[in-house]
Amino acid sequence: MSRYAKKTERRPYEERSFSVRAVHRERADLHKLAEVLIRLTLQETGESRAAREAARVPDTYRAAPDDPGRH
Repeated sequence: MSRYAKKTERRPYEERSFSVRAVHRERADLHKLAEVLIRLTLQETGESRAAREAARVPDTYRAAPDDPGRH
């Protein structure tokens, strides 16, 4: 068997951004609306959580678990 060859240059999920564009329909697609709302909320929550964690001062210093000097 040959190796898998990537067919497209798609961005990883973490690097994707979502946008909303209005399309008039007789009846709203509630499943799509709910999915977009959930994705936007998760994206915003992740960004704000990362900003809070970056600004937070650690309570104590702990060496990394893979530190060769520690057992």
